[in-house]
Amino acid sequence: MKVKKILATLMLTITIIGGGAFGSITPAFAATNYYVSTSGSDSNSGISSSSPFKTLAKAISSASSGSTIYVASGTYNVTSTIKLSKSNSSGSPIKIVAQSGEPVIDFSGQSYSDSNRGFQISGSYYTIQNLKIVGAGDNGIYITGDHNTVKSCDITKCRDTGLQISNGGSNTYVYDVNSTYNYDPKTSGENADGFAAKLSIGTGNVFEKCNADYNSDDGFDLYDAGNIVKFYNCEASHNGVDEGNGNGFKVGGNYSADNHYLENCTSTANKLRGFDQNNNTGALTLINCTGDGNYSNFYFKTAPKSGKHVFTGCISKNGKDKDYITGATVTNCSFNQ
Repeated sequence: MKVKKILATLMLTITIIGGGAFGSITPAFAATNYYVSTSGSDSNSGISSSSPFKTLAKAISSASSGSTIYVASGTYNVTSTIKLSKSNSSGSPIKIVAQSGEPVIDFSGQSYSDSNRGFQISGSYYTIQNLKIVGAGDNGIYITGDHNTVKSCDITKCRDTGLQISNGGSNTYVYDVNSTYNYDPKTSGENADGFAAKLSIGTGNVFEKCNADYNSDDGFDLYDAGNIVKFYNCEASHNGVDEGNGNGFKVGGNYSADNHYLENCTSTANKLRGFDQNNNTGALTLINCTGDGNYSNFYFKTAPKSGKHVFTGCISKNGKDKDYITGATVTNCSFNQ
């Protein structure tokens, strides 16, 4: 009898450990958070605000899934691209956030080169929040990874597009980001947009409450995107310097059929067009969008290959040239035609 009881107890223990009806028992390990300060040292532990690292590079190399990197206010001069390449998960992202104020990550020391980006995100589930990114040799932030977030950042004076999603970048959420005064000097401003989601992106990319102002080329550029991009409450103004095109929202290119969606977006005082179809052969949707004081506010001269464009509650005013709306269902709009 005693032997049977011992065997029963042993089997119950094995069942619990192995999973069985009771589920597996997995020990939980809390990720380590790290701190960065201009007064820190990379020989510090980095795990408290009283013993911070000096560089973001050290904190990023130390971080694991679930870590938050707290960046103290101040200016950090960086000459190498900060590469974020780890595969994290939705429950354990790596976050790089301001500890206080708006820390400045200054890449002005980089030479002007296609490879000299500020942040390059090829990994998944990263968040960058409340940072000011200045002067990168190319893009301020370049994203090819999946499920990444950029929130409440300022990107300015980079030598190509401020924030760009390309080459399969997917499920990117860009919220409350300002991208301004970006200019590519060697090509007289032809390429530097505020934001771009172009050249074979993945699915699920969203921009919300983002502002693109005073950039040399376009505010938002979706050239040959390859998948749908959605915009909510975004604004583009005063874009187009020297050889730059100067569109507020360029929503196509290379005859790609992408059914982009824009809601409550405003395009003001851009050099060329407020909202430009730019050879997109998809069916575009614009809801409650306003073009004000652009050379042409709405320029949609081509009917989509399938279906119709949808314009609802859109307003055009103070344009220097007339609007073009073709192959569309138009409801409660005011255009200059």
